Amino acid sequence: MKKHLIRFACALLALTMLAAPASALTVDQALELLEDHFYFDIPEEAYEADSLDELFQRLGDPYTYYMDQEEYEEFLGSVEGDVDAVGIGTMIRFTQEGLLVDSVVSGGSAKEAGIQAGDLIVAVNGASCVPALDSHRELLVGEAGTSVTVTVLRDGQTRDYTLTRRVIHIPNTEITLMEGGVGYIDCNSFGSDTGAAFVQYLEEYEDQVDVWVVDLRNNVGGYTDSAMDMLEGVNGPGYYLYYEVNGGSMGAYDREGEPATGKPVIVLVNGESASASEAFSAGVRDTGRGIIIGSRTFGKGVGQNMLDEETVPEYFDGDGLKVTTARFYSAGGTTTDKIGVIPTLLVSDVYAEAVAAALCGGSPETSKLCVMPGNDPFYVDPEADSRVVAALLSALSPQMEVFYNDGSFRDCTVSEAADKLGVDYESRWFEDAADSLYAKAINAMGTYGLLNGTEPGVFDPEGQLTRAQLCVMLSRVINVTWNGPSRFSDVSQDAWYAGAVNAMAELGLVNGVGGGRFDPGKVLTQEEFLTILGRAARYLNFAIDDFGEAFELELVSLPVSRWLELEPYAGWARPNVAALAWGREYALGEERGDMLFAPLKDISPSAPVLREEAAAGMYAVLAGLGIIP
Repeated sequence: MKKHLIRFACALLALTMLAAPASALTVDQALELLEDHFYFDIPEEAYEADSLDELFQRLGDPYTYYMDQEEYEEFLGSVEGDVDAVGIGTMIRFTQEGLLVDSVVSGGSAKEAGIQAGDLIVAVNGASCVPALDSHRELLVGEAGTSVTVTVLRDGQTRDYTLTRRVIHIPNTEITLMEGGVGYIDCNSFGSDTGAAFVQYLEEYEDQVDVWVVDLRNNVGGYTDSAMDMLEGVNGPGYYLYYEVNGGSMGAYDREGEPATGKPVIVLVNGESASASEAFSAGVRDTGRGIIIGSRTFGKGVGQNMLDEETVPEYFDGDGLKVTTARFYSAGGTTTDKIGVIPTLLVSDVYAEAVAAALCGGSPETSKLCVMPGNDPFYVDPEADSRVVAALLSALSPQMEVFYNDGSFRDCTVSEAADKLGVDYESRWFEDAADSLYAKAINAMGTYGLLNGTEPGVFDPEGQLTRAQLCVMLSRVINVTWNGPSRFSDVSQDAWYAGAVNAMAELGLVNGVGGGRFDPGKVLTQEEFLTILGRAARYLNFAIDDFGEAFELELVSLPVSRWLELEPYAGWARPNVAALAWGREYALGEERGDMLFAPLKDISPSAPVLREEAAAGMYAVLAGLGIIP
């Protein structure tokens, strides 16, 4: 139960932080340190705090807090990630059908008995586990040397296993060589030695492996340097992470070593993959070295430094202060803060590992289906369960190449592949988008769950878009909401769009219309839409933001023809419209196309924006920044 034990330890640690510890650090000392190191501005009310507990509550950053000596030691242990635990050696997930076995741990009695990932534990000592509850998990744990009987459902048949609980050492990072040339590296956290161990695995087993699978599910992060060492191992020299500190100064993590592998890489993630896990995943994505499978990651794109007796000996004696000091940006200059990493193949957590196995299990000689979600072809295991193949097909966007083997591999659509394979899959594409000029973009956004239709399967491409509707769309993309009082008098706190409107205003992506009002029902013009979309692009990517700032300061030299294209737009709109039109070219040094849904000269600033244009515009930004394919 490795990953669940790690999560439990982290949850326990979080709970201990809720109590105000007896501390040697004073409020004044904490404020002094925050003024020197804290990334965000310190709220005025924080200076009125009477205790550390009150200070950090008013600070509003969940990642900045004080730890007494005991808590600090426990925290450091959780980062290193090695665990000795008592149990049967299964990682489980609670489902309505029972305790789902996600994986089994080496050294545990479950693995020795033949229990497999995908098995359902439906009873423990004869007590039903359907539906699974936390109390059922408690039945599995106990003292070392004691026994427990589990009833396992597999392929429609049940079987009882009597297993002995034992102490299992769960290493931070572990490799398993699997059939079909798969090197499976399971990484619990990014400890100080994780990067070195990872690269050692790559070097030692490279000749025996055809594809590497890196499992970062439930990995909440750790040391950034370890993630950078891992990226060096799969990529070689390069800049893999940028950071911005308070005041706007930028820095970068770079590596100069040669890669330890050239084989394809698959990274498994879920909603608990955070921080350094996201830095590694985004680095793999941005460099095109592999694909990401699973659910959208946590969205922790800020980094912390530890202040303790080594760094500030005059203030600490065994205790420590964890402080958010920077916002991180991936190898492509894009933040993972809030938005997280959107997997190449967005797959339910239940099927993520099985989909990865299916992609690794075939060959050109045996497979009927080949897909290219990234730069490498993956031949699908012909023996893969139909439910797994259905999950894979649902995750394929229109931009991904699909081939079916009917004697030779030929191009086909996702639906054609499903028909030929006899697989019933759930399409995320919109039925009424087929005739739209922007069908591919609309359906790509649907594939990644970034668009809501007007009803299931229906998008209404030619419908007009209101200010509130755009906020709902963008809040879904950036993955934010707002739960506090409304910022606008005409946005009721219980309105369906209130959380989205207020979240977008909090990020500075939208403004009111004056008088404390937002005017949520007003239809957006193209000029207004492009301004908001440009702000979003600048929020997501620091290079695009640098271009926008340079434009505002009149430091950008554009050809006369481009100034003429901007002439119809109001002065307040021009910096963000220009960021969409030419930001990538100027900021990134490459003429790779703009991030608009149509040529700028063909867009009328005063015309209403249509839903299909908004979807295509958002897709152009996300794809242009490498966030989705």
